[in-house]
Amino acid sequence: MTTRKRNRFGEVLIIVLVVIGFLFPAVAYSGSRPETDEGYAPPTEKTRQVEFLYNDYAQFIAGVHNGPSALAAYEDRPAWVQHAKFFDQSWQKYRQTQLAPMRKWAADELNAAASSRHTVFYPFSGADFISITTLFPYAKTYVMMALEPVGKIPGLSALGGKHFDSFFGDLQHSLHDLLSFQYFVSAHMKADLAQKELSGVLPLLLFFMAREKARVLDVQYWFMKADGAVRETPALAPGGGDSTDIPAVRIVFESAGLQEPQTLYYFRFNVYHLGQNKHFVSFLKNLGPLTTFMKSASYVMFDPGVLAARQFVLDQSPYVLQEDSGIPLKYFDPAVWDLRFFGAYTGSPSFFKNRYQEDLAKIYQTGKGIKPLPFGIGYHFQVNTSNLMFAERKEQVGLGFSATGQAQAAPVR
Repeated sequence: MTTRKRNRFGEVLIIVLVVIGFLFPAVAYSGSRPETDEGYAPPTEKTRQVEFLYNDYAQFIAGVHNGPSALAAYEDRPAWVQHAKFFDQSWQKYRQTQLAPMRKWAADELNAAASSRHTVFYPFSGADFISITTLFPYAKTYVMMALEPVGKIPGLSALGGKHFDSFFGDLQHSLHDLLSFQYFVSAHMKADLAQKELSGVLPLLLFFMAREKARVLDVQYWFMKADGAVRETPALAPGGGDSTDIPAVRIVFESAGLQEPQTLYYFRFNVYHLGQNKHFVSFLKNLGPLTTFMKSASYVMFDPGVLAARQFVLDQSPYVLQEDSGIPLKYFDPAVWDLRFFGAYTGSPSFFKNRYQEDLAKIYQTGKGIKPLPFGIGYHFQVNTSNLMFAERKEQVGLGFSATGQAQAAPVR
């Protein structure tokens, strides 16, 4: 079969499978707890073809050869070949230098938190799905929240037309900061995600899943109305929300080596508005208990204007892991929290003035009980310049949740 015929066959197959997605209507329901988190139902024959297409897209976006997939016809294009080669090399290096030390450190130092099935809550996340799955690989649910748009799975205009080359170039550019500095630069992300095809975080989330050998089972756009009602639509089918809705994407996936599917939510949401959205707060609470993780958080939690968000984390989390740009040390009552410190603290970076914490500096200056941190993380991304604080609630009863629930099998990475 010639390249032109293969490409044409791929385009027709994709269109057919997308049309199949139109047959499954949006799901609308009220209430604060999603049905998905009660257990993922195995796919039926009617949904299996669309489900396979989501995973095909994830593999294709990540530059991972996926055999006779719906997108195989495009894998001989020079832009995709270069993209796959680039990430085969760069991702392997990133796994060895960054992810492997993080994974081992978490297993050694985070105690029950590292193996817990608790929901992991990651405000100020950007598209950084890889950090939470590396540190907390067994969570049943992950909740990411940031200002970047949700975005879309690239359509045929990207995969079959003139935007094909630029899509992969934009994707590589958007991941440069994470691979180089261990965090996404907000200004760069805003510019990168303003591109026509790479219009939000969804392609990046799928990229991370495929590169870490997860299988994508389902992708749904998610919208919460002002009255708390939730509407979902398949990501490859038409439909959307209103400008007043809280937009999100919900991805169900299988990690290699785990026995049950996991769920990721990415919400486009401003933490300054958390106190004004009681239905959304109720939804998040019902996903608890929460293991909260914060890095490269722009020191937003220092601001009096985020009192509701800061208190939400402190009230709903049996565990908090953060570097110094998260919640200031002074808000962790020593009667409530056991605190452990890692790495080095040299103050906030120059582009965040007046965020120096004297109480935190004194703890690090004594050197008592400070343990090493074998990787860089956050704004001080070089090894031996970063810090992490692990806070574990002393009493985990009386807060509406239990701290139990451990993983049963080790993931294969």
